[in-house]
Order: sequence, then structure tokens, then C-alpha cells
Amino acid sequence: MKYAIWLDGVILDVDTTEALYSIYKNNQNVNIPISLKVHEDWSNFYSTLKKVGEENIIIMSPYNKETTLEILKKINLNLKYIPNSGKTKPSKEPFTKLDADPLDLIVIGSSPLDLLSARFYDSRIKVLCVKRYSDCSKYSPFLYSKDLTELGNMMLKMKLL
Repeated sequence: MKYAIWLDGVILDVDTTEALYSIYKNNQNVNIPISLKVHEDWSNFYSTLKKVGEENIIIMSPYNKETTLEILKKINLNLKYIPNSGKTKPSKEPFTKLDADPLDLIVIGSSPLDLLSARFYDSRIKVLCVKRYSDCSKYSPFLYSKDLTELGNMMLKMKLL
């Protein structure tokens, strides 16, 4: 099983939804907000998640390669990543770079755009959503939780970890 985790919203305490949606609507004069503040529940969740093997965890980023690498270094995360190379959300583009069977892929996101991006690529992907800034439950995630602690427990119970 491979795990694709969105950097913005899931790991970092930043909401990029409006900026990315504006870019999607062809407004190119928008800066994607950046934060180095990591959500408090990330550390414990990551400790549990990395038991699947760090080679099976991929960070999905709405930022370009340089910015993504800089952020990952500053937050001490040394994992494979897929940066923004034009369009990230909502788009299937980042998923085309994953070397994973959609049936063996779990995407963890925090916004409706995260779910839509996975659905654009393949509707068989299991999308797990953490409620951070917006409610993505209406987009039918496989699992929906209030935080990463609850999500980790749900994943363990469902043998997704």
C-alpha cells in the first residue's frame, strides 16, 4: 500500500484552497500561502504511519520543487515528494507521477480539492479526509475524521496501517 499525503492542510497549518481554486480558474496572479507551522497531531500520526515504511509514503505538494524541498528540510521531513509542476489541485496531474496502483493507494487530504484531484485521476483510490478548514464530507471520502489522531485509530481498526 502507498500513502500520498498532502503537505498543505494535513501536515502544515495552512489553507491553500482559495488560492489554488483561483489558479484553477486561470487567475495566475495568486500567491499560494506558505506556513512552516506543523499541525500538533502530525508527529504522533507520522510515528504510526512510518511503520508501513517511509518508501511507501509520498508527500503531495501544491508548491514548486524548490519551495517544497525547502519546507520539507525546515520541518525535518525526508520523504519522497511530488511538487507542483503547473497544476496540483484540482487536477489529476500529480497522481500521474505516482508509481502506484489506484487500488493500492491511500490519499490523505484536508480539503475538497484534495478529494476532487484523486477522483479526477481514478475513483477507486481510497481518499481519507481530515477536517481542518473546510468540510469535505460531502465529497464522500472513504474515511472522514476530525483530526489525525482519530484518523490513525480508524486506519488501524480498518487494517489500513
